[in-house]
Amino acid sequence: MCAPNLLQFVPNYYIANNYLKTNFYLKDVLCYRKVEEKITGTMPSNLKFDDSEGKAKDWSLLRHCCFISCFTMLSTNDFKDGILDLGFAEKLKKGNVDNAGNRVERPFITISSENTQKLLIDLSNQVNDYLKDNNLKGSGLFSRAVRYLDEDDYKKEELYEENNITNINGVFINNDTKMISRSSRNDSLLKNILQFLYLFKPIYFKDQHEYRLGLTLDDPIDVNELFIPIHDLRKYVKVHPFQDINNLQLEDI
Repeated sequence: MCAPNLLQFVPNYYIANNYLKTNFYLKDVLCYRKVEEKITGTMPSNLKFDDSEGKAKDWSLLRHCCFISCFTMLSTNDFKDGILDLGFAEKLKKGNVDNAGNRVERPFITISSENTQKLLIDLSNQVNDYLKDNNLKGSGLFSRAVRYLDEDDYKKEELYEENNITNINGVFINNDTKMISRSSRNDSLLKNILQFLYLFKPIYFKDQHEYRLGLTLDDPIDVNELFIPIHDLRKYVKVHPFQDINNLQLEDI
């Protein structure tokens, strides 16, 4: 898959204008696990939070081990007559909420497909330096599109990975979490488990068009957020006011 065009809403203009200036911000994936109040019988009120985040039925990803930054992928199919489709723009606004779930008007940043590829190379090197300098063992930087499965396929995959978690060797932390030791025998199975836990979602989240940058650590660290020091990478980023989402063009990214 070619590197995608990326969009991310950010809390304010200070953060937007300094995005990737001195640090790369990542958040514990389990911070996004939250039950949404429903405005209809079937759809969540917004698409920011997911109660199934980092879970496979009765099992949970270990807290403080997976940190991510979430983006929306933009393709040419999302544009109509050269302008971002209004229906898709409204879906993006729907997910533009604060931690309490309230709709907010925030600036956003974009990274073109060409710049995404360059950014990933620079960022990967700097993340590796951070892990080495802090004696942390982990995956290094990963970049993946989230995969969305319909209800039946999601439940089938969830059950399959639950069985893998049950059978793999590890130490129980509590009733729903198992610390799994890295080994050549476990690694391929563990990789499949982790990919499901943080890269698969039910189909009703499909409108997110989500793309994740992140890293996983072999052992948890006692923080919900990472601020990884980096050299200035703002050359890859464009800043937009909230109102631009209504008339965004491909050449604006």
